[in-house]
Amino acid sequence: MKRRQALKSLAGVSAVSALPLPAFAPQPAASPVNETPKLETATADSAAQSVPRFLSADQFAALDRLSQILMPAAGDTPGAKETGVAEFLDFLISESPEDRQALYRDGLDQLNSQARTRHGKPFAELGLLEIDALLAPLREPWSYSGPAAPFARFLQAAKQDVMEAAMNSREWSEARAKRSRRAGGLGTYWYPIE
Repeated sequence: MKRRQALKSLAGVSAVSALPLPAFAPQPAASPVNETPKLETATADSAAQSVPRFLSADQFAALDRLSQILMPAAGDTPGAKETGVAEFLDFLISESPEDRQALYRDGLDQLNSQARTRHGKPFAELGLLEIDALLAPLREPWSYSGPAAPFARFLQAAKQDVMEAAMNSREWSEARAKRSRRAGGLGTYWYPIE
């Protein structure tokens, strides 16, 4: 009896496959709807220009000019102006300890006052020949204890900060990546956490 039922079921399967398909096919299960909106985001430093917030307008202009002198653009390599060093240092100094803030404020004020005393205009408006005499403390030999004069200490600190800020910027990394087969510096800077 078992053999008879097996043969009947095989005959039924072949007969069903010969019938035409119904007019409607079963619909696949609907995928769940994602109600979370997809928002376009941008990194903060690519969305807007920064505004000086700690230094006065004269101090910021002097810092911008000083950073351009200390780290000029060279060929494909961006300088302090192209990498936004003055804006970054303005932010960095605003978040620094009080002694660092005083060093920068006093140093930039002294830079402007020396420029006005010698040449009758602020540091930001001076030419290269006029600036050379004001930056003479940078040509003093290096010593472990550093210079004794506060103005010379400011110039050395500013030089170091300008160079580090420029070389750690996104623009510097992208310029290095274009020249290198390995793209060695790409991805070594930080994005804000979103």
